[in-house]
Amino acid sequence: MKDNKSYISIEGLSYRYPAEKENVLEDISIGIESGEVVFICGDSGSGKTTLGKCMTGAVPGFYGGTMKGSLSVNGIEISRMEHRRRASEITMVFQDPERQLMMSRVHREIAFGLENVGVDPAQIKRRVWESMQFCNILDLWDREIKTLSGGQKQKAAVAAAIAYLPKCIIFDEPTSQLDPLAAEEIIALIAKINRELGITAVIIEQRIERCFEISDRILLMENGRVGFYGSRQQFYSLGENGRSRYLPIHLRLAKHAGAVEMPSSVKETRRLMASKAKGLAPSVEVAAHPSREVGKREELLRMKGLGVSFGSREVIKRLDLSVSKGDFTGIFGPNGAGKSTLLKAAAGLLKYSGSVRLKGSEVSRYRNSDIGRVIGYVSQNPNDYISKDSVYEELKFTLDNFGCSDCSAIDEVLRELELEAVKDKNPRDLSGGERQRVAIASVLVNRPEILLLDEPTRGLDSKLKQQLGKLLSKLNRSGVTIILVTHDIEFATEFCSRYLLLFSGEIISSGTREEVLKDGIFYTTAANKIFRDIAPGIYTADQAKGWLDSDGR
Repeated sequence: MKDNKSYISIEGLSYRYPAEKENVLEDISIGIESGEVVFICGDSGSGKTTLGKCMTGAVPGFYGGTMKGSLSVNGIEISRMEHRRRASEITMVFQDPERQLMMSRVHREIAFGLENVGVDPAQIKRRVWESMQFCNILDLWDREIKTLSGGQKQKAAVAAAIAYLPKCIIFDEPTSQLDPLAAEEIIALIAKINRELGITAVIIEQRIERCFEISDRILLMENGRVGFYGSRQQFYSLGENGRSRYLPIHLRLAKHAGAVEMPSSVKETRRLMASKAKGLAPSVEVAAHPSREVGKREELLRMKGLGVSFGSREVIKRLDLSVSKGDFTGIFGPNGAGKSTLLKAAAGLLKYSGSVRLKGSEVSRYRNSDIGRVIGYVSQNPNDYISKDSVYEELKFTLDNFGCSDCSAIDEVLRELELEAVKDKNPRDLSGGERQRVAIASVLVNRPEILLLDEPTRGLDSKLKQQLGKLLSKLNRSGVTIILVTHDIEFATEFCSRYLLLFSGEIISSGTREEVLKDGIFYTTAANKIFRDIAPGIYTADQAKGWLDSDGR
């Protein structure tokens, strides 16, 4: 129910985008108190981002459409709030910082918004410098935006938001493009903003672990409606109804182990698991990936002495790599390590030194039309694949480019990626997670021999990740070789059979799950960090649950 005293008060809110027949939000009634951190979770397409845009007034102010109900901020209906007052009350940081960074240099970017809302010039200079110091990016003050890493761009966007001195900031998937360390830094920065400045924070995220920990309340969106709204302990105490997948991994395991009270930390969960270890098997057998074959297999891709430079910056350094038919390889590493560059070199999309041989022939000598029949490449930006007015037309466009008249694969891929319901929609109107699936579908429809995926789980909820993983495993078993770059170590650990760890353009570690993740300090799974000294061999939540259920058998 609405609380008239709430800082953000929403009652009976429903919204429909222009030209759509169904509401994307339905009868939302919640109150957010001043100074709270609220974490909004839910499936891709459940209305999370749309609700955030409603809170800023961008919906329906900018996007149009039909809205019913009321939404007030600090006692004023958002639709009636003057632009400058709105900027001082509430602002939004988007999941793709490049969509909101307008200027060429960092300090100019932070000043840009303040100039637009008429802040006194004497105040602008101070706010710019203080917001940069608060976000610990003073060293970037005169850097060109285009030279920044993903994490640095996100911090610049956050600094620009802080400079307004708003009462509330909405963060829309702020860590979706970041490596684990940069993601932790952004979440820690959000917590600092809330704690030290008293700014209300609303976080929309698929990466649950850190967001859950810093939140006061959890809002679960289900098909455009409020599925749950309450404290973390209340959310933890919910019965097993599929909602526990929105808990951090250590809490899911604690719940599975029968802990009634929510552990306060990973450390407490580790103690709980250690107490359960008495009488249980001390270790678990590490199962080999089902697609892994014994014996020599056909080599499809060979890199020897690969080097890639951009100007004077050497991104890939004399790298050697062999990929065999049937491999399912996950590549980890920090932002800027050269992971995406490695995929682009394999797909023949950039100049390189050394050798990249695809099925025995140098990639640089392939025609684009020929290499596209062998390699399917999906970049991390789904908007790169959107040019048509419907999802179906996007997939058909791929087949038309390769002269394929059989469109039966389109319906099959739409079904596999759960895109049937949106096949006639304009891809630009879809959620970030849905657009990501459209990008993957537009390449899968051609059934390539080698599939290169750059951050394929970006924007996907846990359910869709599982479906994507199972689809990729099915393709892999049918003979498709897969290489994916990801920051989602949990996903890769569950589905990949081979792993590479890149730092500064070099392969630092490669091999099986056991060989690469067992003694990982940073690049390993949450389950391994909990269980490595309790039950060696556990890398996934499912393995941990199996161990807990074993009763020593």
